[in-house]
Amino acid sequence: MKAMFVLSPPESKKLIAEAVLCLTEVREALKSGLLIIGAGSTNAEIAQKCRKEDFDAGRFLAGMIVRSTLCVTPREQRLPNLVLVSGKKMELQPKEALDLEVTPKVLIKGANAIDPEGNCGVLMAAPDGGTVGRLLGPFMSAGWPVITPVGLEKLIPSVPQAVRQLGRWVLDRSLGARVGMMPLLNSKVITEIDALRILAGVSATLVASGGICGSEGAVSLVIEGEQANVNKALAAVEKVKGAESPRPPLQDCQTCELMCDYAGRGIEDLPLNLKT
Repeated sequence: MKAMFVLSPPESKKLIAEAVLCLTEVREALKSGLLIIGAGSTNAEIAQKCRKEDFDAGRFLAGMIVRSTLCVTPREQRLPNLVLVSGKKMELQPKEALDLEVTPKVLIKGANAIDPEGNCGVLMAAPDGGTVGRLLGPFMSAGWPVITPVGLEKLIPSVPQAVRQLGRWVLDRSLGARVGMMPLLNSKVITEIDALRILAGVSATLVASGGICGSEGAVSLVIEGEQANVNKALAAVEKVKGAESPRPPLQDCQTCELMCDYAGRGIEDLPLNLKT
């Protein structure tokens, strides 16, 4: 049996989050180990399900692309990365938590880019590389699992090529934050295609991208499998239909200290989308 449907980016994020929570590594970390969930829009869906309480997803963002600009959530309004030990929230910095004598240790870190080879890339505006800059080394050295939920709206031709083009001190100007990119070459990537396989046992093919009137960034997928599995997949898709993007607090360009062409400029000098 075959079926086709469209997922908007917020719908994709919810579907991917459901699949990530079904992964054996994640379930074991929630049961008896350490699970670190880095800030991000897809990760906000995962964190909300893990916390099972009121959770302001808009504040669980750090770097983001918003208002057609590379930007960040104001630090004073940002929720910290979520650190869970045996499923319980710990008031620890992620790097401090690595010293805890618990196993397994799992990091969930979203991405800003994925290429056809399955390589992912994370944009970095912080001088120390932010969450991925501080944690990827210890996780890679130890061989602990890194899970990367990422929607196919973020498909680019080549992550290695993008990495070579970026850098805070390489870019001479940027209409938005200047950034570098950290490649994630061996993380466990979960896209919509992987999510549908995990949740319903169907194969999926990306057949079109994009849209208008709120469907910008949407992905059109065809799934194939046994009738019961296809119907299960469609039920999972219908469950996330109507999802909306989180509403983050926005950075004030006039007081921002990022390396950005807009930083420090008066409101009269800003493009219209940055004045609202």
